[in-house]
Amino acid sequence: MFYRVGTLLNIKGQPGKVIGYIQYENPEDSNKPWTEYRIKTSEGEVWLSCDEIYDEYSVSWPANHVNGRIGPEWHKADEGQQVVRCAGGDVDVDPGESAHFVEYEDASEEHTLSVEVWEDGSEFSRGEYIEKSDIVETGYEKHPAGNRIWTNRSWLAAVGILCVFYFVAFVESHGFLHPGVNKNISKYLESSESYVFETSLSGNENQKATVYAYHTPATTDDVARDIIQGIGGYTESVTQKDDKTNQEIAILTSQEYCLVYHPENEEQKVYVQVSDRKYNYTSDNAPYRSSRSGTLWYRNHYYSSGYPSDSASYKGTPSPYVMYHGTIIHDIGNGYFDSYSSSIRQSSINSRQSSSGGLSSGK
Repeated sequence: MFYRVGTLLNIKGQPGKVIGYIQYENPEDSNKPWTEYRIKTSEGEVWLSCDEIYDEYSVSWPANHVNGRIGPEWHKADEGQQVVRCAGGDVDVDPGESAHFVEYEDASEEHTLSVEVWEDGSEFSRGEYIEKSDIVETGYEKHPAGNRIWTNRSWLAAVGILCVFYFVAFVESHGFLHPGVNKNISKYLESSESYVFETSLSGNENQKATVYAYHTPATTDDVARDIIQGIGGYTESVTQKDDKTNQEIAILTSQEYCLVYHPENEEQKVYVQVSDRKYNYTSDNAPYRSSRSGTLWYRNHYYSSGYPSDSASYKGTPSPYVMYHGTIIHDIGNGYFDSYSSSIRQSSINSRQSSSGGLSSGK
């Protein structure tokens, strides 16, 4: 079965309308396909997943409050790679985009908890299994967004349209449109009255880091949330040291590396050090007035999160991390702040009334 955009469905007694869909395949499982439908209901949006090969059907909804720690009541049911084969309607993906997914079930094997790790963040969702008979098609209503379908075959035919799309995306990313959304941490800190310039640090290759002090006593959690809001949730990962409140927090974006921390022996003050990622790649300087343990974690985190991709971007540029032997931090992101970033990013997208919808960068 396949439901086109505009199809009216009744799912376990709840009426809804298909406003978008994504067809996935799993290259780790013989390219097994399945389809997920974005459904608009009177109680909010849900996703309907239809896997006709394994005869599995489920509905799910965002669970951004999940902090990344999966409790003992959940056991892993499936894991793999999902690659977008094609999509249509109000979804925000392109053919070829992919994410790593992990699916968990509770002891009853009726409820689900899913994690999707996309290139620019992680998404969590809760759901439940349903029967195929619970899905009843009741009619059709033309969807105002139309039924444009993107497939690998139609990709080349749409080059002209995509050029316009990417031009607009470029303009947006540089802040020329929608000035309320600034994806650059440095620019946000510079423009916000909540931050006071403290100092700057020089690094190699003419790079520098800038340090700001938050204007009132606060926790690192409070300041990290403010920064995430200030840049519209556009982060690659946000990681808190030891998963404890008021600890150091590292924010990695596509261009910057930021540390939110307390200066040594001043727990009432919060500093924010931000730099282009090239500063970190070419220098292993300690953050300004950071504790020894904070400095070590800062270096280890960059080495684990940003350095692998930066070493390809800045290939040929000397880096002290070439011979680095620090501790690998495996739990990069996937916690509360990544979920928070995702929710802020989606709110930002919705506020701009984009023609593309979805629940995340991937859906």
